[in-house]
Amino acid sequence: SAKKTIDAAIYNNNRNDLTSALQVAQTRGVRVRYIAAESTGNSALTPNPNFPVLYGNSSALMHNKFLVIDAELPTDAWVMSGSMNWTNANMVQDYNNSLFIQDQSLARAYELEFQEMWGSAGALPNAGNSRFGSSKKDNTPHQFIIGGRAVESYFSPSDKVTSRIVSAIESAEYKTSFAIFTFTKDEIGNALIARHQSGAWVRGIVENTGDIGAEYTGLLSNGVPTKDHPAGPLLHHKYVVLDAGYPASDPVVVTGSHNWSQAAESENDENTLVIHDADLATLFQAEFERRWLETGSATYAAAERSFEAYPNPVRDQLFLRHRDGSEWSATIEIRDIFGRRLSVQDITGQVGVLDLNGLAAGNYLISLITKGGIYSLPLQK
Repeated sequence: SAKKTIDAAIYNNNRNDLTSALQVAQTRGVRVRYIAAESTGNSALTPNPNFPVLYGNSSALMHNKFLVIDAELPTDAWVMSGSMNWTNANMVQDYNNSLFIQDQSLARAYELEFQEMWGSAGALPNAGNSRFGSSKKDNTPHQFIIGGRAVESYFSPSDKVTSRIVSAIESAEYKTSFAIFTFTKDEIGNALIARHQSGAWVRGIVENTGDIGAEYTGLLSNGVPTKDHPAGPLLHHKYVVLDAGYPASDPVVVTGSHNWSQAAESENDENTLVIHDADLATLFQAEFERRWLETGSATYAAAERSFEAYPNPVRDQLFLRHRDGSEWSATIEIRDIFGRRLSVQDITGQVGVLDLNGLAAGNYLISLITKGGIYSLPLQK
């Protein structure tokens, strides 16, 4: 549906159907410009298409996955962003997200970023003027109002994106849920641990738990409920959703191409959106809960003891057990997010069962009061 221009910055592409669609647009008179990563396979760009292609970032990754369509047409300007590469695996197997946003101001900001890498405002690239990675400048606007919603836009590595992600996490009052492909950035790990220790409900899923410097173990050792995504389709997301279900707070979604790594922060070409939107946060939270449930029962470590609570989210009955299967006894208190005690039950045995039929849907905190101490677990009904 593009009328005049398409700018594509796509990390890798083996989808001949998408390349064909761009070629058809070029043939009908749309100006198509394409930036691909120099460091990865792009089989769908061979043989050379009928539109110009610039291969960029020889020292790191041109890791973007965005489109800018008709940036100069107020009601037809679109931006596509998110985590999804143009590959068969990413589009039909792996877990990803894509956003399409109709807004001319945002489209123009993305066009500025594209042209900084392209080295030209014209149809053909100027390699002598193009800037990738750490040579780029912070030269795009960051604050937008789109459909009455505040949206922030940042590009790596010029815009100090790690600090933007940390600021967003620190703004959450009640709930933080993250799903991330690669997570090695200490600053973000520390921010999540701090939110957890403040009493907020923090959970996360990580794909690459074996990376050098991965935050996964540190999160677990500090009691943050964090899951290793199982084998199979990749969890390729790079998002955090904040205070979903709490519209009076400021529900936020942070997503884009930026993994939580030093390479994304300082070397790669990346894009990130911070979207203040209660409805979008609800959608991302629903995706998070689906992925959370398929990874098995949640395990929370506390004071060198480990309990499992499952299923979580729960409908009618919650099962509690010590991870080593031993006998235990506790008084169980259920409190709401304001700390008000709603019920008290005593449990003895290997597996405890909490009857939650009388509990309204919402977010709660369970306290297990035992001889060894008090252990707290988040619960969603």
